[in-house]
Amino acid sequence: MSPREMLRLCPRLAAIAELVPAGLALADIGTDHALLPSALVLAGRVPRALACDRAQGPLACARLTVARHGLGERVHLRLGEGLAAVRPGEVATVVIAGMGPDTLLAVLAADLEQVRGLTRLVLQPNFGAEAVRRWLAAHALALVDERLVEDRGRFYTVLAATPDGDDLRERESWDAASWALGPFVLRRPDATLRRYLADELRRCERAAAGLGRSVAPDPEQVRALAERRALLAGALANAGALTHPGPA
Repeated sequence: MSPREMLRLCPRLAAIAELVPAGLALADIGTDHALLPSALVLAGRVPRALACDRAQGPLACARLTVARHGLGERVHLRLGEGLAAVRPGEVATVVIAGMGPDTLLAVLAADLEQVRGLTRLVLQPNFGAEAVRRWLAAHALALVDERLVEDRGRFYTVLAATPDGDDLRERESWDAASWALGPFVLRRPDATLRRYLADELRRCERAAAGLGRSVAPDPEQVRALAERRALLAGALANAGALTHPGPA
């Protein structure tokens, strides 16, 4: 098997790749081993890519990946902080993945003008997807698709956004579950979603048990936890109903 045939993406990176539009140059911010841009170029999904990181260590790993697959002319390595490593107009798609939401949003906020010149953003926070959805909405960036994926026992949400879309009318119809869990995620009530909701409900139950043992539980925590449990339970029931319609 040749090196070009050996590059396989984990479920998290594969979900990100699904939301990358074909035929457009890509920049992967915080690339680490450059697996994603290398796989996309090898597959012919994108013509060329930038693999960007702010540290020399990850870029050294990225350099090995690029060399192993003979991609030196199509995957270029860049050292830099966030989007500062990318020249305006150099790429159409930017991927920012594997970060906490605060770090991810700080990267976007630091160069919002360049963000608005892109065709698509593909974002994968390690947690806190609701904060990302709300930030996108506040900055007139339209959410156009999402994926929920399970990888090695953890769940991740991947979000795709565009600066030239208008989802205001649709956003006005989003309820609390849509903001918290994702409107596109909820439209795909598959086994992954049901596992995620069940897992989150178990977390809530453990948290509720902990609060129950407290001498003086914080009323605000109790209220927030009750709301979260109700939201998850409702989404799980709805996902089951949509997936299993029952007899006609």
